[in-house]
Formats: sequence, structure tokens, C-alpha cells
Amino acid sequence: MNKKLSFGVGYENRKSDGYRGYYYTGSASKGSGGIKPDHELPQLSNGKYVLGGRGEKVWENENISANVKYDFDEDRSLKYTFIHTESEYRYQNPWTTIYKDGKPVFSGSVDVGNGQIVKPSIGTYLGYDGRKESDLHTLSYNDNKNKFSANFGYLDMKSNGYSSSSSPKSIDWNGAGTDSFYPGETYNFDVQKAWDNVGKHSILVGGSFKQESFDQLRKYLSNWRDHDSVISGLGDNGVYENHGGKARNIALFVQDEYQISDPMTMYLGVRYDHFTKMDGKSRYYDKNTGALTRSLDYDEVSYSEFSPKIAFDYKADEKTNYYVSYGHSFNPPPLYQVYRDGGGSMGGVVANPDLDPETSNTFEIGMKKKLSRQTNLGISLYQVKTDDKILYTTHYQPGTTTAEYKKYENYGTEKRRGVEFTVDHKFNDNWGTYFNYAWQQGKVKQNAVAGTNLKDADSADYGIPKHLLHAGVNYNKDKFNAILDCQYVSARQAPDDVTGEYGAEDAYFIVNTAFNYEIAKDTILQFGINNLFDKEFYASEATSGRTYNVGLRYSF
Repeated sequence: MNKKLSFGVGYENRKSDGYRGYYYTGSASKGSGGIKPDHELPQLSNGKYVLGGRGEKVWENENISANVKYDFDEDRSLKYTFIHTESEYRYQNPWTTIYKDGKPVFSGSVDVGNGQIVKPSIGTYLGYDGRKESDLHTLSYNDNKNKFSANFGYLDMKSNGYSSSSSPKSIDWNGAGTDSFYPGETYNFDVQKAWDNVGKHSILVGGSFKQESFDQLRKYLSNWRDHDSVISGLGDNGVYENHGGKARNIALFVQDEYQISDPMTMYLGVRYDHFTKMDGKSRYYDKNTGALTRSLDYDEVSYSEFSPKIAFDYKADEKTNYYVSYGHSFNPPPLYQVYRDGGGSMGGVVANPDLDPETSNTFEIGMKKKLSRQTNLGISLYQVKTDDKILYTTHYQPGTTTAEYKKYENYGTEKRRGVEFTVDHKFNDNWGTYFNYAWQQGKVKQNAVAGTNLKDADSADYGIPKHLLHAGVNYNKDKFNAILDCQYVSARQAPDDVTGEYGAEDAYFIVNTAFNYEIAKDTILQFGINNLFDKEFYASEATSGRTYNVGLRYSF
């Protein structure tokens, strides 16, 4: 066996039967003549009625991986890694709150009293059927002696998207539908070189190149649960819309670690990004003839940004460090926010090729202290200001609060500040504990946009939880490991908003536990319980309650 050559393989399969998370709600309107249900429909504080839901979201994720590594010598190596991923999800067992003579009702007009009716739609109960398949290739070269590394990656997103029903006739509908299929490719290359002990300096320089593409095909299906049942006789060989585009980012960076004195170190760096959106397009085809009815080409747009960073670390003694830092960051939007289009009708998400990157400025000051051999303490204060904040925006039909379409848009400025406190303690060789608490608050400043859900604001951002707590105890003994983990998240909504109902962002405290046991060499049996005490709360949608998971991991 060649001692310079090593390899590994891996396999992972995870699946879930899901739970009822998504509820279907609807507003009442004036009308008469609807069926009178057996019971009153549950009503939320905003006046909407709970009409049922899509049922359990069932999902499965499978990963197959392999790698091979060649060591030229003790310092230089070349490694290739391959990861194949497949995942899918669907909804099953749709349910309704509407019953007539003991039978479930999923469509039609329903009389809710006071001269008002609601009109449930079967399609909303059915939800979506999604799938994803990708291959990831990476090649990495490392030279530890000369502090040099180079990495190349290629992600082939062979399949990505979801399907939905069209004009379903029953809750068991397996007939016509549409498919939103958006594969893509991403190329990555980065290289960096370090020089240590150049006088009082340690210097790191590098660069990266990333190019990705997005190509969305919206197709007609004869069976909406079968992504391959494309009706080639409709549209352009089954396609009725085509959207897509590309993005490229080239970056260069340099960082200098300067030992100003024995206790003081300065980190000074700058990164340059050149980001380009290009080849953006939208094509629309006639359903019957396949003729091109509308064609849009979007302008190529480039952005250039310098992102400086400076930090100071002061080592007061062997057990105490103080630090302060400032950094600027440049964050281009993902391509699905720029080019993916779900259609403008019935509140669908539309593309926004004019979407700009976000930029942020971050300040932080903190301390790390070793209180004893068993105990470490940390505390930090930070502030983040983000300009051109990207928000998911709803545009209403004229004169109503009914969604006409939605899209991602740059809107306003967000400021976030907070303090974080951490401590970990090891009681002995077997027992340990950890505690992390963060207090934060946000503020958003924006101007109203007529006809949307975006209002004038210069106030607290209640979407940011003010209190975060994460603590736990772990135990390790020979082949056995156990952990008891606790999490608290405060409410993410205005103090006077209603809690404890669908759509709320409730505060919650949950306890999770996990056990691992090495039953044989390189073979670990895993068992976990999430939400041990079966707490019920809403995080926009309904949450799962207590869940169990069992796993077996083998590596070689």
C-alpha cells in the first residue's frame, strides 16, 4: 500500500415524516349563498380564518462522498473531494377546518356569518413538490512549508426546483400542473500565500474568482407530481417562461499582522471586490403556438468595492486579552433573488434584476479571559450598520391588501447593536458546561413605498430577537457521549402583537438532548430528542413539538 496515498468514502441519509407547519388562512368578503359549515371556523386576531393546511412536509436528503489525497512529502499534498447530493420534499395529508355534514370541504364558497363568505382553493392545500440534485468537485493543494494553498471548486446543480398543481379538481389531484426548474453552475478558485516573521510582520495575500449561472425554465406538466411529465406540445417544447443570468466576482486581499510590541498586535487588511451581473434575460412563450411573445434583456451592471479592516489585540497578561476591531463588508445578493421568477399573478415572486448588493460596517470590542485552568470567559460589544438592506417585499393589488406580486428589494438602513457573554467550565475529565447569552436590538430607517407592505419607519426592528440564550451540559466517558442543550429566543415582534397563534413569532425555551455511543471501531450509534418537553409555539408557522432521531455513522 502506498503510504502517500489515502482515501475515504461517506454516505448519509436523513428523512422526516414532517409535521403540520403551514396553515392556510383566508379573509372573508361580502357575499351570500355559501355552504354553512358544521362548526364555526377558527379565527385569528387579524380577522383571517384558519381554513386548514398542506399537511406534513415530508423530506429526504441523501449524500454520497469520496475523497483521495496524495502527500508529496510531509508538507505538500493534493486532495480531491466529490460530494453527490439528492434531496426532495412534498406535502401529504392536507387537512381542512371546514366540514359539511361531517365531510371535509376544500373548495367553494363557505358562509361564515354576518353576510360574509370565504373561498378556499384546493391548490393551496396541495402545496409543492420539490427536488434538488447536485455534484460538487473540489481540488485542493497545500504547501505548509511555504504557506501556500490553492483551491478549485465546481458545483453542478443538475436539478433544482419545485412543481405545483394547476386547476385541481379534487384534493387527491394528480393531474396538470407546472414545474419551476432552475439548475445552475458555480466555479470557484482561490489562492493565498503567507509570509511569517518578516521583521515584526506576518503578511497574507490572496485572491479569488467565482462565476455562477442561473437558468430557470417554467414548464407545463401533465402530472404535477411527476417532474418529467412535460407536455412538449404546449409552449416552446413544454416551456412557457425562461429566466436567467450570470454573476462574476473577482476579489483580491492583503492582511498584515504587525507585532507593535510584546502585548500589542495590529491586524490591518483590505479586500477589493469587482462584482458583475450579466446576461440577464426573461423570455415568454405562447401556450398554444410556442411563439415568443415577450423578450427582455437586462443591462450588465458592475460594482467595485474596497473593504478595509483594522483590529488591535492587547495581551494584558497570560490569561487576559482585550481587542477592538472595525470591518467593512460587501455582500452581493444570491442569483435566485435577482433572476428567479414565480409569476406575478396571485402573489407570486417576480425577478428583480436591479437588486444591488448590501454593504455593512461592523465595530466590535471585547475581552477574553482564562479565569482558571477549567474556566474561560468572554465578553464582546458590537454594532453593525447595513445599507441597501434587502427585504422580501409584498406589492398589493390597487386599493386592497391582497398580494399582487412579491420580490426582493433594497430598502433602507438597518442598525444592530448588542453584547455577548460566554463562559465554559470543565468540572473534571468527564463533565463540562457552557453558557452563552446575547442581548441585541435593531433599528430600521426607511421610507414608505405606496402600494406595498413597506411603511415609514425610524424605530426598533422587532424582527431581531432581543434576548438569546444557549447553555448546556456535556458528558464524555470512554465510548459514550451525552449532551443536554437549552435554547431561549425572545419574541421577534412588537410587544403589543398577539402571541400564541399562527403567524406569531413567539418567545420560546426548548431543551434538546443527544447520545452517542461507539458500538464498534469507527461505528457510532446516535440518538437524539429535540424539544424534550414538547413545547408548543409559533415561529411564523407552527413548530414541530417533540421529535426523535436515530442514526448510525460509520467511517473508514
